[in-house]
Amino acid sequence: MKRENRSNRLLRWYPPTWRSHYGAGLLALLDDTYGAKSVPWRERWSIATKGVAERAREAGITGTTVNANGRLLAGSQLVLCGWSLFIVAGAIFAKFTEHWNDSVSSVHRTFPGVSDAVVRTAGIVGVLLVLAAAAFVLPSLVRLARRESWQSVRRPLKKNALALSISIALTTSVALRAHFLNYHQRNGGSPGYVVIVLLAGFAVLATLATMTTTALSLTRQIDFSRRLLRNLSFAALTLSVLMLSIAVGSGIWWISEARFAPKFLENSIGSGILFTSNTLPPALLLMAVLMFIGLAMALVGATRIASGFSDHGPHRVATSSPH
Repeated sequence: MKRENRSNRLLRWYPPTWRSHYGAGLLALLDDTYGAKSVPWRERWSIATKGVAERAREAGITGTTVNANGRLLAGSQLVLCGWSLFIVAGAIFAKFTEHWNDSVSSVHRTFPGVSDAVVRTAGIVGVLLVLAAAAFVLPSLVRLARRESWQSVRRPLKKNALALSISIALTTSVALRAHFLNYHQRNGGSPGYVVIVLLAGFAVLATLATMTTTALSLTRQIDFSRRLLRNLSFAALTLSVLMLSIAVGSGIWWISEARFAPKFLENSIGSGILFTSNTLPPALLLMAVLMFIGLAMALVGATRIASGFSDHGPHRVATSSPH
């Protein structure tokens, strides 16, 4: 039983369709090769990487086996995932840059001021764009729910509603608590406040991840028309440009502050958690990592969208149900 469970765990790296066709053969090969012995880590890594690559190919992220509409959908979903990371990065930037202009003389405020405005404007436009795309998808989602008697929609929506309620409750508690604390207490001087902030942060991240995975799962079950997919793809490309603007704007602001107000970077949120720096503060480093990964996902997504536009697929893309 232990050996069977081990093999089945390794097999989960592959998508269900692949497992139904080739899973038994792979299990037999592992059993013949290793028997009761443990599978070497090098072989486990090989199975994992090949399984992930197969999932990416089946989802339309790589390769050409998926039709043009499937590539448009996969590319748009990748951009959405990248945008989810940018929401977290943008929240870090917004919190970090509070009252930044108090630390810079009026002579040196032009570049950081313009870049800060670009980041905030692009962020707002991006949120509105995602909401508009969701509004376009909503009628298709309602048709899916009616066809499935709401069974495929009810459970994920309940999960999202619960996660969102917890996030709202915790963030409201943080805001109310902050009104009764001074600057020192809000920046690490109150252990209780720090705990609430961390819990709220984890709750928001969990909510964002839940909502993103729900969106990906549900859109995989919708039969999109070519026209709707093209509109969503154009929105995804626009969102990619906005993400690039946010990354460039935040980078210019960071460089300006490091040059003209290093003390502000040294004393802002996150300073001292791992280390203290007046040029590379931990919070901005985390923001940069999230933006880099998000932009990489958006770039791959934009490439898949371009591939879908250059090909003429069927008028509708039929996506299989996960059942």
